[in-house]
Amino acid sequence: MIANIEAEGVVLAAAMIDPNQIDRLADIVAPEDFADPLLGRMFRAARDSFSAGKAANGVAINNMFKDDEAYKTAGGPSLVANLTANPVALIGCVDLAKQVAEIAKRRRIAEGLTEAIEMAADQSVTLADTVDHVDSALTHATDIASSTTMHTGANCLDAMMAQLESRDRGVMCKLIPPMDDLLGGARRKQMIILAARPGMGKTAVALSYSIGAAMNGHGVLYVSLEMSAPELGARMAADLCFNGETGVPFSSIVNQKIGSDDFRRLRQAREIAADLPIEVVDASSLSIGRLNVIVRRQARKFAAKGARLDLVVVDYLQLLSADKGKSAYEAVSQISRALKAIAKEHDIAVMALAQLSREVEKRPGCRPQLSDLRDSGQIEQDADTVMFLLRNEYYLQRERKEINDPDYMKWEAAMHEHQGKIEFICAKRRNGETGKGIGAFHGAYQAVRGL
Repeated sequence: MIANIEAEGVVLAAAMIDPNQIDRLADIVAPEDFADPLLGRMFRAARDSFSAGKAANGVAINNMFKDDEAYKTAGGPSLVANLTANPVALIGCVDLAKQVAEIAKRRRIAEGLTEAIEMAADQSVTLADTVDHVDSALTHATDIASSTTMHTGANCLDAMMAQLESRDRGVMCKLIPPMDDLLGGARRKQMIILAARPGMGKTAVALSYSIGAAMNGHGVLYVSLEMSAPELGARMAADLCFNGETGVPFSSIVNQKIGSDDFRRLRQAREIAADLPIEVVDASSLSIGRLNVIVRRQARKFAAKGARLDLVVVDYLQLLSADKGKSAYEAVSQISRALKAIAKEHDIAVMALAQLSREVEKRPGCRPQLSDLRDSGQIEQDADTVMFLLRNEYYLQRERKEINDPDYMKWEAAMHEHQGKIEFICAKRRNGETGKGIGAFHGAYQAVRGL
């Protein structure tokens, strides 16, 4: 058998000696890559335990496997002692993990070709089936992490029927019914673009949607590239304190003008947040490759806690970094394609916020349209859903009329009509109808709700 059991032992030893190495190792090698089943199961246990925030050292692993027959046969506690006694286990463990992963691919190739040889010798197996098996073995072994899969037409219908029977509509927010209605639920493997000009409330919408989704039991990862964790915390606190009528104003939190009642509400908001399946990534700069690693790790952490990562929100798309040497158009195109690939690979919904250019404001009514995305790489093409945000109140405030102005009454009527409202414009929906809806924008509390 093609294997390096010693290298596998060193990788496992490094994980037990220094659990902080586990994430790095788990991004390279999977438990299935271990030729020794026991070592693979022990590595899986260490990985899952660490992801759940529990101990993953030698003592913890020994306690997990003390009743395991294969573990006892291999030496039990002495096996762990011998592995963790290796003084050089942490030196080169990453390179050895890469070696274990590569050897696993070679082993899969050999196993697939061996099966193909047996099939070739069997006259009852068609030549076409044998060739297909060889192709499948080589593809699976050399591109094991690829999200590309092959299905028959019947398989596709089976998957569709299973989805119908499960009645899984994807991620539902419920705090913002017009968004749920227009999206039909944020479906797994799909990318949603939430685009608008500055001042339209993109972050407020995304945070309210994330909070609502988490309250509805969906695991959410919020990736913030523009605001720091404390800034997001202030917005989340204001949103969580809002009861539909009153709350703790966002400005009071930011300016630290908090009374005793406000402190009580903020503490309650903190308790609510502690129970929500929502994680925040605070990053000033992030490559698309690094984002993929973070999503993979967070998915493991959610799974270790018995939950599931359903939604990743990126705030915002243009702040992700692409490969060097690319034009702005090429960079956005690469990021857009990669976000769609992440959605498919991890079976999640991705909601990416996007900034629109000033061209929108040169148009009467300032209504965004799909053509505003056409200069932003492949966003329109890659997205399953494109939703624009529009707050006419914002533009009306900028055009405020004096009371003695002849157009004051007209402006006041328009202001009354649009005050506190936000329009959701679904300009593209790959598997559904487009349309628009109106929600309530509570700017003082950075909260977005249904009317």
